[in-house]
Amino acid sequence: MSLSEIKNKLYSKEEDANLSKHGLSEFDIQESLKKAQADVPVEDAWEEKKKGLESEQKKALKIGAYSVLGIAVLALAIFGFYRYSQSAFSEGGLVTVINGPANASSGKLLTFEINYTNNNRATLQDALLRITYPESFKPGENSNFTSESQTSGVFKLGNIAGKSSGKVILSGNAYSPKGALIYLKTDLIYTPSNFNSQFTAKNQIGINVETSPIDLEILAPTKTSSGDAVDYQVSYTNTGKEDFENIKIRVDYPDTFTFSRSNPLVSEGENIWYLGHLNAGQAGKIVISGKLEGNRDEVKNVKAFVGTDEQGKFVSYSEEQAATTIVASPLEIQQSVNGANRYITKAGDVLRFKIVYKNNGNIDLRDVILNEKIDSPVLDYATLELKKGAFDPNSKVITWKGVDDASLKNLAPGQSGEMEFAIKVKEVIPVATANDKNYVISALAKIDSPDIQTPINSNKIISGNNMDIKLDSKLVLDMKGYFNDTTIPNAGPIPPKVGTPTTYTIHWKVMNVSNDITDAKVTASLPTGVTMTGKIAPDDGKLTYNARDNSMVWDLGKMNAGAGILNAPPEVAFQIQITPAQNQADTLVELVGQATFSAKDAFTDNVVSAMAEKKTTGLIEDPGIGSNYKVVN
Repeated sequence: MSLSEIKNKLYSKEEDANLSKHGLSEFDIQESLKKAQADVPVEDAWEEKKKGLESEQKKALKIGAYSVLGIAVLALAIFGFYRYSQSAFSEGGLVTVINGPANASSGKLLTFEINYTNNNRATLQDALLRITYPESFKPGENSNFTSESQTSGVFKLGNIAGKSSGKVILSGNAYSPKGALIYLKTDLIYTPSNFNSQFTAKNQIGINVETSPIDLEILAPTKTSSGDAVDYQVSYTNTGKEDFENIKIRVDYPDTFTFSRSNPLVSEGENIWYLGHLNAGQAGKIVISGKLEGNRDEVKNVKAFVGTDEQGKFVSYSEEQAATTIVASPLEIQQSVNGANRYITKAGDVLRFKIVYKNNGNIDLRDVILNEKIDSPVLDYATLELKKGAFDPNSKVITWKGVDDASLKNLAPGQSGEMEFAIKVKEVIPVATANDKNYVISALAKIDSPDIQTPINSNKIISGNNMDIKLDSKLVLDMKGYFNDTTIPNAGPIPPKVGTPTTYTIHWKVMNVSNDITDAKVTASLPTGVTMTGKIAPDDGKLTYNARDNSMVWDLGKMNAGAGILNAPPEVAFQIQITPAQNQADTLVELVGQATFSAKDAFTDNVVSAMAEKKTTGLIEDPGIGSNYKVVN
């Protein structure tokens, strides 16, 4: 078809349906083949490829699926078992409950029931119930209870099966002061059967001590001036129905209190009294005297305890306290002895007192009266030196008034004055019974004036000053020598002869007068040329001899007051030997050097001593040797 023909058909009004048709070319053939391949479905092609592998792959898929399912089931089983095992025990599954009195009376028997419940499925192995309590609680006889210490003990429970319970009973007595709150604590220690670790279940119960079987009361002055004498009274009563053993009372003083004496006598130190056996209903009291010092408006507390010793520690059954307030007075007074505010005296000592007084107020004080009460059985009142004032031998009071000293007639603000007197301590201290010990010379000075106002509803405060002078115990050492002796017989020439041995027996006797003493011993030395023969009586006389330095020690240890006075004096005898040299001819030969008896005074804490002069062959105490004392050729 020519171009013009095509053009005519293209733009003709009637469309030619076959306009686009043309003959097949190589391009048309290739395009037709591609189209035919593209029209084949993908699924059909896959089906064609897998026909040879279908049975093997199905088998592999089944095996893989079963494996995955088996692993999942196993994991689920393990997890389930673990969760089951874990749920067999929980710390909260063990419960302990303590049943017992919340209120109690000190000294009464108390009973406690400790219940335990294992709500777990697991068994609790090697279970141990530890109970902790204060020192004041004393367990009684309890089955299967083993004491560990003064404050704890255990019940061995063994294994506690799952879903089971049990209980133990603990009985005992609580010896605690009224108002005390004590605790019993429990620790149940165990190991669950499905664990390797220990666990502890804790609990506790509080017990309020409402009453005490030993009633205690302490009385003290509510007010006093600084330095004045005070008395504390401690009263005790066993209000229970049971007897008590090994009872003691302890008093804790204010730090500024100076102990003077007590009735009955103190047993240990200055603040412990042994009562021993205290019967039901038994009562008694202790009066303690001393001096209390302090600043104005200062409150001084004193505390008393009653109890016993347990394993070396004091356990209080009851305790009480009292308070004293230090108040001021416009009059100030102080006294001293031999220049000291604190003094310890001894037998034969002269006590020189000085009393100084002063008006610290802002007004004149008229008609001042000064008193000094000095009362003690160890004072020799016949030796009293008094320049002014008057002494009443019945009341043992020295009084000074304005007629004795003008300053006392009218004591102006800031004005002061002083008085003096002296008195001697007896040489021989009176000891008739075991209670004649721990002597104290109490000197109480007081000063007063009618111009000192008395507060409304209060006692009038008179200024005072107290001095308590302790007396050291007196030691006595007696040393005698004999040739003619029945205890240890002697031999050799009398008079002693040059070059010939002669033996003598030396006797030591000791006495301790008024206080208990400790570390008592007698020491001496033998002169060179004098030897010990080794004969001692008694055999257990605790006499030791050191041959290197010729020293001797007689160890007496502790001695009670009155030893050698109220009973036979301790004595030791020993034999010595001399062989006089030529240069000792016509002389008295020294047998024993000066001896010293020393000890520590348990009441005053001083070291006290006594001496005996050296002993020679001039033995006047042995009448059997006449005057044959000197050495002969």
